Amino acid sequence: MSRNDRNMLILGALGLVLIVIAFYFLLLGPLLGRLDEQAQAREDKQIQLAQLQQEVNELEEVRRNSPEIERQLLELNKRIPAQPEVPTLVVQIEEIADASGVTQLSIQPGTPAPPPGGGDFSVQPITMSFEGTYDQLQDFLLRTRNLARLVTVNQVTYEEATEATTAEPTIEQMLQVEIEAEVYFQPTGVTSGESTTVQPAEVTTGG
Repeated sequence: MSRNDRNMLILGALGLVLIVIAFYFLLLGPLLGRLDEQAQAREDKQIQLAQLQQEVNELEEVRRNSPEIERQLLELNKRIPAQPEVPTLVVQIEEIADASGVTQLSIQPGTPAPPPGGGDFSVQPITMSFEGTYDQLQDFLLRTRNLARLVTVNQVTYEEATEATTAEPTIEQMLQVEIEAEVYFQPTGVTSGESTTVQPAEVTTGG
């Protein structure tokens, strides 16, 4: 092969390489870039579609549960009246005191106030004291929890009402009990953070 032939062959190879490089940068490179962009856009749309499907599933779950949620809200509204209704509450507590067998029941309502964290309801403190056995105390607390009115027990303290004797070892020791609790009401026409005032009045029943 002559030198001219080799030179022509080398020049031809270089020209072919230049054509391939030009094809890549001018045609194939942009085409591959657009394909990558389309693939990324398709992946982004798939992610968005999955997120939308999850939101639809959550909304569907809420829709299915809405009757139960509405029932719970209605039940809660029944347990939180629009007014303090302390006399009605006192009657209810007297009834559970009689049912549980405790005696010397004393009910002392406190002054209503807005909740510490704010809200559209008011908190009515109430202190209950009575005498009874430990079993009677547990029964009283259980019946309080099941009241139609929502009652939150914050603190229970008790001590022996009388000194224990050995003459009657089968009789459970009587306790002097004090319970600090809260009930709630949602006054209508009262701005959030305000409270409705009720005159505290101690109620004592014997037994």
